[in-house]
Formats: sequence, structure tokens, C-alpha cells
Amino acid sequence: LQVGVDKKKWDRFVSSSPQNNLFCMSQFLDAWGKNYELLLVTKNQNIQLGAVVIKQDDGQPALNPFMYQGLLFDQSVAKYSTSKRVKKCLEMVDFLLAEIEQRYNRINFSLHHSFEDLRSFQWFHYHEPEKGRFQLNVSYTAILDLKDIVDHDTVLRNARTVRRQEYRKCIREGFNIEESKDIEVLDHLHVKTFERQGIGRNASEKLMVTTFAEKALHNRFGKLLICRDKLGNPASASLFLFDDTTCYYLIGANDPDYRKYGAGSYIVFEQIIRFMEQGLLQVDFVGINSPMRGDFKTSFNACPVPYFVVTWEKP
Repeated sequence: LQVGVDKKKWDRFVSSSPQNNLFCMSQFLDAWGKNYELLLVTKNQNIQLGAVVIKQDDGQPALNPFMYQGLLFDQSVAKYSTSKRVKKCLEMVDFLLAEIEQRYNRINFSLHHSFEDLRSFQWFHYHEPEKGRFQLNVSYTAILDLKDIVDHDTVLRNARTVRRQEYRKCIREGFNIEESKDIEVLDHLHVKTFERQGIGRNASEKLMVTTFAEKALHNRFGKLLICRDKLGNPASASLFLFDDTTCYYLIGANDPDYRKYGAGSYIVFEQIIRFMEQGLLQVDFVGINSPMRGDFKTSFNACPVPYFVVTWEKP
């Protein structure tokens, strides 16, 4: 087991991995501001399996990593025959879990939706349950495939009727979309969104729409769109993150006074269209695990996709 690696080498590994995702890249991890450790299973100095471990102040793994912050296989694994791949992947994960047990009192991974075999977690201490077993919890995200979408009309046509109606209503009413770096507008609308729901924001949520959002824009892996009415008043804001293949719906914030216009739908359509024009292959809506939010996100023709969070704690 190797602990730590040059960030450029790590990012090259992540970007070519079948589990490639922005949330495991060093630019996201550094901007997010959490302590983290990279664990590597190597062969001849080449990374075969990597793990992102988010750490608490006491040095132990945190209980709430960000989505997909878990295990990533090297691209060479995907080239194996099925029989060889299955065996090799189990062996590597088994080895890593045994090493982790010696190093930490707990582990919590959020596995990418492409992670295909969870049996190493199911079988961990299978014959010695008194040493602690993994809990496997399923969550869902929604993925919109952009590869076969050829134009703007197709994006609209594939979505639910009410979403198209809201898009066209905003255009008729003179709303417009601008790309911006104005974090204050995002923060202001985010506060209004929470006030409408009668809840307060926690420290992590505040950080995400201020300090983190600013870093994402500065480092060019975030796109902030603001929707304004014909008088220039902000009605909605949307922050998407992106890497070489995928854009991620991170934050949507709306002024409740404009809900009847559907400004939130208008701005999401614009994000999708602009990233499609940028050549990205898919939209990840980053979680559909509450009824209202999940229904809104899937209404853009995104398919529900399961991913797993696995947790183990030493008794």
C-alpha cells in the first residue's frame, strides 16, 4: 500500500479510470477544503487501485464523504476479460480493505455508479462478524446522456411537457440568462431558497455557495448562470461543475417570487445546452434522493442510476 502521490499523477489516473469523476480530482478536493488522504495499490510503480479518504480533524475518516469519493480502478482493468477482471478486482479491494483495517477505526466510501462488484464489502469479516461488517446503503443519482442529442430542440423535446412550457414562458416574459462570477447573487438566492423551506443553512452549505463556488469559478471547473427578469432582477442561479466528459448539477437557487415563471427550469435547460455545445457527454444531476428534488431532476429526461455508500466501523 502506498500513501500519497503527486497530484498530477493522481489526476491522470483518475481521468483515465472507469470511475473517473470530478469529485476525486485534486482541484475539487483542494477547493473543498477537507483534509484527505490518497491510498494506492500499485504494481511496478503503476496505480492499480486508488482510494480517496476524507479525514476528520482527529485523523479518522469522515462519515460523510462527497458523492463518488471512494475507489477507482486503473483503466487497464477494463481491458481484462470478464473472468480475469472480476477476480483481479476482488483481490485488489480485499487487499486494500485489510490494509485500511490496520490503519483506521472506520471507513466510509461513496462508490461511483460504475463500480460493479460490491462483494468484497459484503464478505469483509464474513466469518468473523464480531470484527464488524460493512453496511451497504443505496442512493440514486440521475444521468442525462448527451451523446446522441444533436440540437437544442431535442433537449427540450425529450423533457417533460411542463419543463418545456416553463422554458418558453420565461422567454416570452423577457427573462434572460447570463454567465457570471457574482457569488453574492448565488448566495442571496440560496438563502431565499432555504427561507422558503423554513430551514437554515448549515456551515457546509454556506461554504459551498461562497468560498467553494468562488474557487470553482476561479479554477475553471465551475459555470455559474444567473437568470434575470426583464428589469434585471435575479430570479434564479445555477452552479454546475464540469470535467472533460461530465457536467454536475451542484447548486440551484431561486427567488420564490418567480416560481410561477419556472425560472429554475429555464436555467437548467441553458446549462445543459451550453455544456452540450462544449462537447460534454453527460449530465450528472448529483442525487435524486428526496421526492420533490428527484422528480424535478428526472423531468429533464435523466435516468435514475444507483450508487452505493459503504461504511465500516471497528467494534
